[in-house]
Amino acid sequence: MSQPHTQLATLLRRGQWMLDEAAHKLGGKQLPAADRHAVAAALDELSAALREYRDAPTDTDADEDGPPTIVDPES
Repeated sequence: MSQPHTQLATLLRRGQWMLDEAAHKLGGKQLPAADRHAVAAALDELSAALREYRDAPTDTDADEDGPPTIVDPES
């Protein structure tokens, strides 16, 4: 994996972990404002990185015949 893709993968995992923790704490009504702000900041950083690297070539760009990946927000 190239450096930009490694950094993006790390941000995605960090975001996933933070969202899991936030969801758990929120379910118990124990998510303080500082944690909410930290999660929001991490998501801002992640979205900026996704925008920055959206045009970066990947190994899968050579295989454009396959179907696109679709993420269903309902699942």
